[in-house]
Amino acid sequence: MKATLLTALASAGLLATGLADPVKEEAKKPTEAEKAKALVKHQEGSEKVSIDQDKQTANAQELLDEQTNPKVIDLLTQVETLMAQTTDRLEEADTDGDTIAMQTEIIEKIYEAAKAKSQ
Repeated sequence: MKATLLTALASAGLLATGLADPVKEEAKKPTEAEKAKALVKHQEGSEKVSIDQDKQTANAQELLDEQTNPKVIDLLTQVETLMAQTTDRLEEADTDGDTIAMQTEIIEKIYEAAKAKSQ
């Protein structure tokens, strides 16, 4: 999907200028081997991030066990759930906008929990 989007955007830009050189454009296109290598690299990176995410989930669980403030407990429970969902998505190499949004939501909830704990 990303490759299709990039190709479409590149094509639109080239068609708009009218200066595309078909020979040079053909040379710039990634080969199937390059695409496969990039996909493997993406999957490996996503797996590494999922492992890191899983470790952070364990840290959140430990932190949750230490809490007594109901608001902090609720927020950290939500964080734990989001982290588990994000880990699952990353294990599948799903790094789309929804996954990034989940990461952002985790950060926001941790911030809210820290604020609530300090009050």
